[in-house]
Amino acid sequence: MRGLSGTIRLDSVGKEYLTAAGSVCAVGAISLEVEAGASVAITGPSGCGKSTLLGLVGGLEAPSAGRVFVDGEELSGLSERQRARLRRDEFGLVFQSDSLLPFLTVVENVGLGLALHGARDGYRRSLELIAELGLADHADKLPDQLSGGERQRVAVARALVHGPRLILADEPTGSLDARNSEVVIDLLVSAQRAVGATLLVVTHDPVVARRMDRVLGLRDGQLVHDAARFEEPQRRRSIA
Repeated sequence: MRGLSGTIRLDSVGKEYLTAAGSVCAVGAISLEVEAGASVAITGPSGCGKSTLLGLVGGLEAPSAGRVFVDGEELSGLSERQRARLRRDEFGLVFQSDSLLPFLTVVENVGLGLALHGARDGYRRSLELIAELGLADHADKLPDQLSGGERQRVAVARALVHGPRLILADEPTGSLDARNSEVVIDLLVSAQRAVGATLLVVTHDPVVARRMDRVLGLRDGQLVHDAARFEEPQRRRSIA
């Protein structure tokens, strides 16, 4: 799947989990398409299936029903090793937990993936991105020498340094103050636009949601709102 453009399609995708109390439906029969290069916010109350949906798109989980396609290829048709390689090479993943390696410096954390791939300019690219995030003076520090907001910015840089075509962010600003939240979202949006990537962001923050091209609303595992879908008929009527 080299040359990924970032087109996403979900066909009646559902996800159930078996618990001691029985089967729990986290996502139920969702169908949607996201065109390449779009930015989309996934919103809804806690426990409505937002993170599960993002995990299904990213190949972190396999659906219980339906099919997930990225650029026309079904993710569930790939082996776990193939999905892991796809996430590493083509996706950029950002979570609330930064998961930085504590024994590597900031620049080493950001550039590790590039180094493993033998990129000759990995160190330079990592430093440039770190500087964009206002962390140039922290490049040689270890993660435990950083604040929570600084660590999250490092995690964002790590997810974006290889120029992914699909960026998946799960509450990337959930633990940040307003200033750091703005920095992180600015970087995600600018990186998305720079390479024409597709951006999906799970968020509770209406300020973040308004930065996206399209807003999806989930409730009880169901898609209950799609701003693009509801706005289009109004646009046609106004033209007529």
